[in-house]
Amino acid sequence: MLSGVVRKLLFIAALAFSVSAFAQFGQRRFGGRQSFGPSGGQCLVPGYRGDGTEDVPTPRDIDRSGFVYARLRYHPVPSWRENTREIPWHHDYPDGDTMFAGLVQRLTAAHSTPESYQLVDVDSKDLFKYPFVYMSEPGYLDLPPADAQNLREYLDRGGFMLVDDFRGNESDNSEWENFVRQMKKVYPDRNILPLTPDHPIFHMFYDVDSQQMLPPYRMYNSGEVRFLGISDPKGNLQVMIDFNNDMSEYWQALDVGQCSIHEAGTAVQLGVNYAIYALSH
Repeated sequence: MLSGVVRKLLFIAALAFSVSAFAQFGQRRFGGRQSFGPSGGQCLVPGYRGDGTEDVPTPRDIDRSGFVYARLRYHPVPSWRENTREIPWHHDYPDGDTMFAGLVQRLTAAHSTPESYQLVDVDSKDLFKYPFVYMSEPGYLDLPPADAQNLREYLDRGGFMLVDDFRGNESDNSEWENFVRQMKKVYPDRNILPLTPDHPIFHMFYDVDSQQMLPPYRMYNSGEVRFLGISDPKGNLQVMIDFNNDMSEYWQALDVGQCSIHEAGTAVQLGVNYAIYALSH
């Protein structure tokens, strides 16, 4: 049995190899640099300059024999243009997606590739092809009845959803409040509950101390990182919620050195844990 120190050193070595490989592939939409910045607070990658409306969920020619996940394309609230130029569901696409899928391939026995992701509409039956879906910026989420019904059916059939990249604090908690309203359309009878550090999802593949996670950056409405979830009656986690966090920002920053390697490594460990939890529950 490897000691905790040896396992961590092996993980860092593997992560460094993956970062180097991805940087050489040149998959980003902007140039990068190879130096890691301070831990927490400054990891904001200026990349994509469009609004995301040119990307539509069309079938991609990808290997579907292993782990492939879906990025959820949803209807945003009408006011989203007042606060963000890029349509919310699109944030960190596709750089966070290629990095995450590629790292699942490199760090686990799951078959995957950097192209193992697909855009899928929240109301589409194609959603049921994917055991893992990722939702970005749910503070702007709007779920009409048909969307809420399809998402509930997906989750009830065993699907898993990671909710990421939104924030709030005592002075402005509007993003959180909107997300809660939307999820009540999906599960009126279920509550969002905090996940304790001993929850199995933090220990599926890597042992992660969830209480030590730092946000990649802070905004006027940022609070402290919180991990919450929605579970089925048997206790299986269906919706993993990263609040005051942005996992995909950490992922997409790996090949430009914008973030602390420690914090980015923690985000990778969590992402791998989430993927394995989704595949095994």
